[in-house]
Amino acid sequence: MIELEQNKSWRHNPLLYLKIVFIGIDHALNKPAADSRERIHRTLKRISAVPRLLNQAMDNIDGVPESYHQAARAMLHDGKQYLEQAVDGLCKQYPGFFSKDFQKALTALNNFDKYLDANPPVPDHRFAIPSLEASLKDHFLSVLSLDEVFQIAVDEWRENLKQLEKLQSKIDQRKSWQDLYHDFCPDIGKIDTFALYRRETELLRRFFRDHGFREEDLDASLEITATPYYLKSVRSAASFGAAFSSDAREKSFFYITTHFPRHESSGHEDNLLRKRLHREYKFLTAHETIPGHHLLDSIRRTLENPVRRQIESPLFYEGWAYYAESLLTEQGYVQNPMEYLVDYKRRLWRSARCQIDVGLHADFLTLADAVELLTTAGFSREEAERQIYRFRLNPGYQLCYSLGRYEIMRLKKAYENQMGSEQFHAFLLEGGELPFHWIEKRFQALNKES
Repeated sequence: MIELEQNKSWRHNPLLYLKIVFIGIDHALNKPAADSRERIHRTLKRISAVPRLLNQAMDNIDGVPESYHQAARAMLHDGKQYLEQAVDGLCKQYPGFFSKDFQKALTALNNFDKYLDANPPVPDHRFAIPSLEASLKDHFLSVLSLDEVFQIAVDEWRENLKQLEKLQSKIDQRKSWQDLYHDFCPDIGKIDTFALYRRETELLRRFFRDHGFREEDLDASLEITATPYYLKSVRSAASFGAAFSSDAREKSFFYITTHFPRHESSGHEDNLLRKRLHREYKFLTAHETIPGHHLLDSIRRTLENPVRRQIESPLFYEGWAYYAESLLTEQGYVQNPMEYLVDYKRRLWRSARCQIDVGLHADFLTLADAVELLTTAGFSREEAERQIYRFRLNPGYQLCYSLGRYEIMRLKKAYENQMGSEQFHAFLLEGGELPFHWIEKRFQALNKES
């Protein structure tokens, strides 16, 4: 309701409508169905609704900021290719059944593209976006100020840099930690990227089954696959797509992008991306699958409370996934100094993202400062600029990783010793993705009872 009534994203964000189009069609094609007839019927309904939705979008939209405009054009380009590929097979399989509505949908997408082309974007700095202070207070229900959140990220940055310098001295004093990181490329050329991530997901499943997490939560259906073409321009290289319903037959997805869309990258950048995917695979898998997003969503979808079952809080969601990565080191899953270095490098990246999210909005940082933070964290200038562009599409989201983990660690320090790790995690997750001051009240009440 905050997004629709206060932020009014439907007035300025064409991505909102495009995601409804393409995610809706993808869901209709892939979610469980009684038979092929049901699948075809619901897919046809989604496709036939596209013209009306996009006509409504053109009536609703009143000024589009530059970042959204650029991303929408890219998503339209990729989405039309996805739609043509997805529906082409259906048109051949059921001649005359899909063709008419498919052509109408394609025409509507082309008209929407022309509409965006004919309406110049509003420069980002002139666009009245909701204040980050309001998002912190009203959306994330945090009691902290922007200054306090920024300082949390700065302190985290300094601590992680200190740990990286210690590891660099221990591993090889002749090289910088950045050089050590970039030279570390395990399994490159020896194993397919998707096979590597499937194997790692299973290893993590077994490990955390023996470290306090319930088997039924760990065994929820998951498919590891390439990022759908329509999402490549708006998703990171590794991302999670949760099942929409509590139907146990419905899969969740771990999406991996092994190369950027051709209009966005060079072969050199694709090579850097592939190396990063192989270098960070243990932590990326933990973040997106077990014990990160997939485990969290598997538990959320089976909560008895129907309201809490629907609550998805970015602050808890990303904070938990970031915290989940640190469990690999804490619980002994990784023990190699080079893997510790990868872990702290990723932590450095999270703290940079939080600083950039808050700092650009509150004028604590310039754009040049933001680029420097990310290049220091191990990214090329081109990738740093691409990340900052993506961050600006969703102000307030990047701070969720560091702030969310900070809140979980604060609760952990207060309650884990008396509860034990297993009960602490179980109690934290079974309450759902609540605001952290409510979660703390649950812990306080439990503490009084015991």
